[in-house]
Amino acid sequence: MLRHVWRFVRKPSYVPYSNLHLKLKWRIFLNVLGWNFAFGIGLALFLNSLATFLNIDIGDHKTEDFFENYSSITIFFLMVLIAPIVEELIFRGPLIFFKSSSYFPWIYYFSCLLFGLVHLGNFDNANDLLWLTPVLVAPQIVMGFFLGFLRVRLGLRYAVLMHMSHNGIIFLLISSSELL
Repeated sequence: MLRHVWRFVRKPSYVPYSNLHLKLKWRIFLNVLGWNFAFGIGLALFLNSLATFLNIDIGDHKTEDFFENYSSITIFFLMVLIAPIVEELIFRGPLIFFKSSSYFPWIYYFSCLLFGLVHLGNFDNANDLLWLTPVLVAPQIVMGFFLGFLRVRLGLRYAVLMHMSHNGIIFLLISSSELL
């Protein structure tokens, strides 16, 4: 599956998969979700190692403040339900308007980059770390590649579902670590 995503990222085109059984769609979805997490964790570990090596304080992530100031129900509602729907409608929804355009690859890449840059606001020290922006938001940019792949190949609902699943897993990990 990673080869399919890689081919798509290298040469994006709006060609949905057709006539797939629901079981195969779920296999593709779960596979892409797994690869997204593998890359995200790898990039996060790289970022932390780089920050340690260069002795850089990247500050707290805004989710830490979020969990300190709001109830778990509110956080779940915003982080796992609302944010993925809104972000997918903004960043992946419009791709359909360019499906026949020669500009589609550029729009796809732009949506992935913009998706990553929006998440720069998650860092407390973002203004002091602008030079590190490509590394800070690399996990979100890569996630944008995976979400765009699902959006085109399987449909917007699968991109929303992957985004919800991703945020839901992050929510569970943070919630469970808060309890310890």
